[in-house]
Amino acid sequence: MYEFEIGALVVGDSIKAKKIILDNFRNFRDVELPLGRKITIISGQNGVGKSIVLSLIASGSGVGKKAALGSNFQPEFNEFFNIDPSENYTDYKIYIQYESEGRPDLVRRLSFQDYTKTERGIRIIPRTSNYGTEKKQKDIETEVKAAYGIGGAARASIPTIYLSLSRLYPLGEKSKDEKHKTSVSVKKISKRNALCQEDVKDKFRTWYNAVIPNAIKDDADIEIIEKTISPRASLHMDIVNTPTLSQSIGQDNVGNIISALVDIYQLSKEKDYEGALLCIDEIDVSLHPDTQIKMLHLLEALSDELNVQFVLSTHSLTFIKEMLQKENKNNIDYRVVYIKNPSAPYVSIQKDYKLLKADMFGDLSFSKPKVKAYFEDEVGKTVFGLLVDAFKSIYSEVNNKCKNNTAAAVLRNSVDEKDFEKINRQILDLEDIVMIRSQIEEIPVYLGCDTLADLNEADSYFKKVMIVLDGDARIKNANDPNLKPQIRDYLDKEYQLEQGKNERKHENNVCFLPDFFAPESFLYRIIFIVSNNAIKYGVFWKSVDTREETSLYTADKIKELFSKLTGNFDNDSLKQIFKKPSDHTEAWKFVCKTDIVKYYYYDYKTVKHLILFMQKVRNAYRMAYGNTNRY
Repeated sequence: MYEFEIGALVVGDSIKAKKIILDNFRNFRDVELPLGRKITIISGQNGVGKSIVLSLIASGSGVGKKAALGSNFQPEFNEFFNIDPSENYTDYKIYIQYESEGRPDLVRRLSFQDYTKTERGIRIIPRTSNYGTEKKQKDIETEVKAAYGIGGAARASIPTIYLSLSRLYPLGEKSKDEKHKTSVSVKKISKRNALCQEDVKDKFRTWYNAVIPNAIKDDADIEIIEKTISPRASLHMDIVNTPTLSQSIGQDNVGNIISALVDIYQLSKEKDYEGALLCIDEIDVSLHPDTQIKMLHLLEALSDELNVQFVLSTHSLTFIKEMLQKENKNNIDYRVVYIKNPSAPYVSIQKDYKLLKADMFGDLSFSKPKVKAYFEDEVGKTVFGLLVDAFKSIYSEVNNKCKNNTAAAVLRNSVDEKDFEKINRQILDLEDIVMIRSQIEEIPVYLGCDTLADLNEADSYFKKVMIVLDGDARIKNANDPNLKPQIRDYLDKEYQLEQGKNERKHENNVCFLPDFFAPESFLYRIIFIVSNNAIKYGVFWKSVDTREETSLYTADKIKELFSKLTGNFDNDSLKQIFKKPSDHTEAWKFVCKTDIVKYYYYDYKTVKHLILFMQKVRNAYRMAYGNTNRY
């Protein structure tokens, strides 16, 4: 990967496009496309609407400043796509949501207005919208005016460039347009022109050579290429052994993209610059896979150096593969949006490379190898299933109630938990791991935690599997009675391990069940809390009574089930009551039939621990899956 010097740009209150919502647009109904803060790729089969969605995103923002190589930094939708007067465009509902740190989110509705009488076609007018809130339209407009300084009918103030496929008109073709002018012309640049300055030439040459190594010599002159079919001109510096009009489409594609970046670089010198948005249609056209990777690395570096947000459309499996790996590590900055089904498009929630590849090729069958997940024993495997199933159920309810408003209170204790909206977002962010039990093979191996941990260190094979250890395995040498906490001392409070003290070091493919106790102790603490506070948790006990198979369970009977525990009981004592899940003891029947684990975590005070567990599970799965080289 190439290294680039990162400038001392102060981002300030820069605005980023967060998502586009196609509530009603042609074949799109209720479709949301999330956008990464740095790079997003939009992909899918031909005809799903990638290019037009990209143009819609570019139409919501812009500033009235003149770009050195073309029109203003505010693309006009009707320059690239046509809205026919016969369409019901007044019914179209398209929203773009923007975010800016320290300011409320900004939502623009893209409305269409007919200017055909003045030969300007049907154009997009972005307007302030109260979409996603219960606030009145006038109040939102006042709030937006105060926070962003823009009126009710205006673009989000982000300098924006849209590179359409018109940029790739072949340089060598000498066809003429209706005015009998050559379609392509090459012009020298005056030395007084800002584009001829050494820093501009240096940027163009350095960035171009980063994508196509050693293509441009240090002493090459800079020129402008204009195409009558394209609204934007591009820069050109002589390529070694290649005349200007003999460039390949791939070389010209790189030149056009670098030229747009130079335009942004020039703008970034201005004091009020806070960032830009660059949308590129079919970025991969005529680029070799290795060149595509180098281009992606350049964009990644410049997203920092120039504070640019990139939204790209592509059919390239190379781009998809590279971006999936980036998204797996950071889905805030990087996003893969894969659109399916042209007749009724939707965004696929599946992010497996081989699955997306199969869809690209029109296949109807796909077999995804499962990741093996090793557990210490059957008890650990069962508790893992209870936790994941509980989260799956909680996610489903939060997703249904928070689809358009993450401020909805779904779980218990929303009044006491001020950050419950943030917790909702954290739950929704784990969408990709909800179905993990269908993606792994759960294997109890009946080995101790030390043995499993040692295997992971000794043999690289075990980095290709998930290893899920019991909660007490977090503590190194947990069998030492002086180090091992007993659940009897922490039934009404949480055990806190001193940060870094005697904590087991591990790879990311290793994760632990919640808390610092063995699974039986972990479950008993939940049972103890709910059964010894029967009034507080009355809703649970009443729900248990509504089902015939659980109606005989009461708080008093469950307390009696554990009444044989002495004052100095430990996890071995609890094992005598629970035994193995396959033994179907009353303790296991109660836990599994009543969904007490789900109920316990269906609370903003406790669900944070479940979220943390699921985040660790996701990390373990991603590492194990990636190490199998299935990409």
